[in-house]
Amino acid sequence: MSATDTKPAPGAPGAPRVINPTLFAGELGVPGPPREVTIGDRTVWIFSRFEDVRACLAHPRLSLATRFAADHGLEPPAGGLFANTMLGSDPPDHTRLRKLVAGAFTMRRIEALRPKVKQITEDILDQLAPLGEADLVETLTYPVPMQVICELLGVPIADRDDFHEWTDIMFRPGEGPDGIARARDASAKLAGYITDLTEAKRREPSDDLLTALNEAYDGDDRLTFEEVVGTGRLLLHAGFDTTASFLGNSVYKLLVHPAEREAVREDPTLLRTAVDELLRLDGPSTVNMRFAKEDLEISGARIRKDQQIVLDLEGAHRDPAQFAAGAEIDLRRAPNPHLTFGHGIHHCLGSPLARLEGQVVLVALFNRFPDLRLAVPAEEIRRQRPNHPLRGPERLPVVFTPQS
Repeated sequence: MSATDTKPAPGAPGAPRVINPTLFAGELGVPGPPREVTIGDRTVWIFSRFEDVRACLAHPRLSLATRFAADHGLEPPAGGLFANTMLGSDPPDHTRLRKLVAGAFTMRRIEALRPKVKQITEDILDQLAPLGEADLVETLTYPVPMQVICELLGVPIADRDDFHEWTDIMFRPGEGPDGIARARDASAKLAGYITDLTEAKRREPSDDLLTALNEAYDGDDRLTFEEVVGTGRLLLHAGFDTTASFLGNSVYKLLVHPAEREAVREDPTLLRTAVDELLRLDGPSTVNMRFAKEDLEISGARIRKDQQIVLDLEGAHRDPAQFAAGAEIDLRRAPNPHLTFGHGIHHCLGSPLARLEGQVVLVALFNRFPDLRLAVPAEEIRRQRPNHPLRGPERLPVVFTPQS
């Protein structure tokens, strides 16, 4: 009998599984030494000091949840969204994929989007101006990154309404079995669409990222068709949902800190450091997760093979050893080595695009509507969605002086 034959079946007592981070949310947010926490019949390790979290993010013997699920025959995270991507692989496959994708997803291509991001944002604000009130999640912080990712991937204008509907259902499906069914159906439709679009870009290349990914090569090595499709799906998640949550959090944070909002209006150059401070203090991800490939020791913690490790980003970002007055907002904080985009080989390639969108949207919004304010008490803004890995407002109702 092989070693794999002796493993418990998935779901059986003792079988490997991923524990939902919401079950230990009360343990997070305060930096301290590594500690083991019991959840049901399992224990997880929580790392919350900055240096410990950064070390784990780059540790070669720790795997992402996507790779762990694939290795143990578990249900893949996000319905298989990360299959055939960098987030579903370890070196050497990851090294090959990242090099090819980075060759297509260049700073030149990202910076070339700046005028389009400005145009998209201004067009939306023009529509809002006469109204005097709006839900900024529905009208701004979701539509902007959606339209930007469509521009980046080369989604034809005629297809964008369907594209938007599917992604909106995927990321805001509602609760219960009906919500799960809606999300799976939308995910299948979107995956089929991206597959067809990738094939179309092979037949008729254009100036967009899907075409660049189709043509990416390093010597004799190229991305496979499945890898191009997978990367397109990955960029949709990273470039849309996380960016939308980041923009919503940032607008909310500046609305409840009026002095900082005015500072951004008076000095737009402040946005370069302000965006990173907003990502540090109130980013879309509060935790990251890793799994041990073998028995090992990190920062004095003895971790068993297959054990889950929770990386408390919120605690790390308030660690006084790294950030002075870390619980307070300081839009001029520099340097600001936050871990919102990860660290090491899985550092987010799309971080420059997220920063660009933050700079453009925040300065345009608060300049256009200087008296913008929340329409409800701040404590009524719900920002942790049920069974959703990201933190971001579900609604952001605001009022302002109407403009003709």
